[in-house]
Amino acid sequence: MLLNAVSGRTAAMFRLAGLALISWTVLTSKFAPATSGRGLVVLITLAVAIVAWLIWTLWSSRLSVMTVDVYALAVCGGLLAAATPGAAGSACAFVAAMVASVRVGIVRGLLVAVIGATTLAVGAIIYDNSGLGVLAYALGFAALALAGSNLRQLNQRAEQAELLLAQTQRSHEEHLRSARLEESARIARNIHDVLAHSLAGLSIQLEATEALLAHGADTETLRERIQRAHELAREGLRETRRAVGALRGDPVIAAPAAITALVEQYDGIIRFKLIGDESRLEGEVGETAVRTVQEALTNVRKHASGAEVEVAVIITPDGVNVSVENRVLAPASASRLASTGGGHGLRGMRERAAPLGGTLTAGPTPDGWRVALHLPALPLEGGS
Repeated sequence: MLLNAVSGRTAAMFRLAGLALISWTVLTSKFAPATSGRGLVVLITLAVAIVAWLIWTLWSSRLSVMTVDVYALAVCGGLLAAATPGAAGSACAFVAAMVASVRVGIVRGLLVAVIGATTLAVGAIIYDNSGLGVLAYALGFAALALAGSNLRQLNQRAEQAELLLAQTQRSHEEHLRSARLEESARIARNIHDVLAHSLAGLSIQLEATEALLAHGADTETLRERIQRAHELAREGLRETRRAVGALRGDPVIAAPAAITALVEQYDGIIRFKLIGDESRLEGEVGETAVRTVQEALTNVRKHASGAEVEVAVIITPDGVNVSVENRVLAPASASRLASTGGGHGLRGMRERAAPLGGTLTAGPTPDGWRVALHLPALPLEGGS
């Protein structure tokens, strides 16, 4: 059944060539087809075999179930082997036994082999042939049925391997897609953190400058506000460069210093405390703490400009706790920036905390709003 490895048209050509060879050996045998007696039996059997072979070649070879043509080939092969001992008519039974095993398994293949052998035995009795020849043919039919079963198993394993390969490929593609989405989310968080913080601060300064200008403030005061806006713009550029560096894998600024700088940039009353082992504010833990403070202060500027703020970073053996709370929030203190948010800030903070096993909560307090981050303790490098 090596024909399974070639295209359908090529396989059909080989099968037709085989049929032609079988027919030629029968037609030129000692007991050639005739219109009476043994020759008539050979003629009818050969005709049925040719029709069954053509059906198998042109139609049923693509099926995976048993069809009548296979049984017909087994019967015709056995009868031709008995009626024309010197011809190749027995090939029909050999093919039938193998085809049955390949299609539906060894049991059906052996059944077809038994049908072929039984027909051959009946023919041998009628035409007084050797019983040893019948036994040899029967063993050959059974051997081809076993070979067909082995080929079926090989085909099944090949199909399973192809299916496993396809599943592996899909899994790999899903993994790549997930990695791309995760990387896109990380880039989006960094862009949001930098732009939201720097642009919010710059917008607050411009709002204040506009208000001072409307009330006829002196030139020196306006110059100070403009200078402060320039400083925020420069800080925004520095933050952008740091964010790009972080995306490229460059070392980032130390978290304690970054948090302190964020606190110092706040325009209003702010209290800050950092308690504990600062060496634990490294890597992703430190970056997450910095970005949480940054986003929380940006939200204060947007929704409660000028509110009193308390920032606390508490580092304990159990983990890192960061809280940013604003108090004495007045409805009129909201900035015009309040409506510019897309809701990505809190989600970005939670996405940063989740891979570290952390949690982030945000919600109102009796006199303001509070953002709280908890990151569980991670073992220090070289320690437990």
